[in-house]
Amino acid sequence: MNILFIYPRMFHPHRGGIERVSELITVELIKRGHNVLFLHNIRDEALLDYPYPAPIYYFPFSVCEVEKNGLFYQNFLVEHHVDIVINQDPLTYHALCRFSKRMEQVKTISVIHTTPSSMYNYLFSLTMRLRNDTWIEKIKRVARIIKVPRIKSDYWLRLENCYDDCFAYTDLLCLLSLKFIPELKRIHSGDMDRVIAIGNPNTYSEQNLVKGTKKKQILYVGRLEWYQKRVDRLVDIWGYLYKDFPDWELIFVGDGPTRHEIEQKSLKMERVVFTGRQDPEPFYRSASILCLVSDFEGWGMVLTEAMTFGTIPVVFNSFAAVTDIIEDGKTGLLVTPFSCKQFAQKLRMLMSNEELRAEMSEACVQSVKRFDIQNIVDQWEEAFGRLKGKNINTSFL
Repeated sequence: MNILFIYPRMFHPHRGGIERVSELITVELIKRGHNVLFLHNIRDEALLDYPYPAPIYYFPFSVCEVEKNGLFYQNFLVEHHVDIVINQDPLTYHALCRFSKRMEQVKTISVIHTTPSSMYNYLFSLTMRLRNDTWIEKIKRVARIIKVPRIKSDYWLRLENCYDDCFAYTDLLCLLSLKFIPELKRIHSGDMDRVIAIGNPNTYSEQNLVKGTKKKQILYVGRLEWYQKRVDRLVDIWGYLYKDFPDWELIFVGDGPTRHEIEQKSLKMERVVFTGRQDPEPFYRSASILCLVSDFEGWGMVLTEAMTFGTIPVVFNSFAAVTDIIEDGKTGLLVTPFSCKQFAQKLRMLMSNEELRAEMSEACVQSVKRFDIQNIVDQWEEAFGRLKGKNINTSFL
């Protein structure tokens, strides 16, 4: 089949989870004999030296010019004989999909890579946060608070428009977990028969791990930012622990707008390491525990990445898909949102028990195999077969 991925940014795997997932799926699809194309809005000259697995094309106009891009898009689909479109950003491209809906030979799957309501539930806390400690910023915060009802109303309307278009103009809506359906129903009350769920694939292939090589390290991998990731919480959690565990250290791998703030906050504590943006693989290999303290996630790829290397995840139970990944007490620990004290207590239990860590580490390695790329692309091919009426010898897990 001829398969087209559409997304505003180029699929450089080090730029984000959607980019990494798209490349992984593309490589496996090509191995299976499919032809894959990429179509983006943003051409980033700094990323052109990467060996992308599929040809890259660009929309001629900005994402706002839907009508102009729609005509180009229709011609592109015909010229390249596209069978399946995988829309990796429905919030951006939901209106564009009406142009492919007119073409019977083209089937579209819109993929929601986050929770269906995204940041809606956290708009107030985002508004309340002070960007700095000046009086001007405090006055601005008051003005923002006054606008919160309108901000939330506008955002909800945008979500409703997105899902209305997805159900009207795309053939399947793909979530990362069926457990997100109740949340989706709060936004769109339509028929859920065309909703499917396919989780994200493992970034790394199965590893041959050597027992006894794990260090007493707690790891964070990802963007250092206040929005969504709330990395500041992990520093608070470390504050409950570091004096009692002098042979353990906390390592941050990543960068972002709140790095300086987090570094300053951690100065009064010991054994906190900031590596900046690095290849996380060697850190996954050595760390015993990975922490995720986000307000919400769609999937949380760092969880399955860590588990591949036997690194045990500890995470707030703040998004539906987390229970698809982690069996609490066996392949990780789930914490009631957003209690930093309870998070520290669970870490304390794990840090104090080497035998438990060894047992859970092995369970992680075995459990995460469910999400190997071959299994995930089997599910994608099943979806293609459903849309195109073809029998493909795969099945959903």
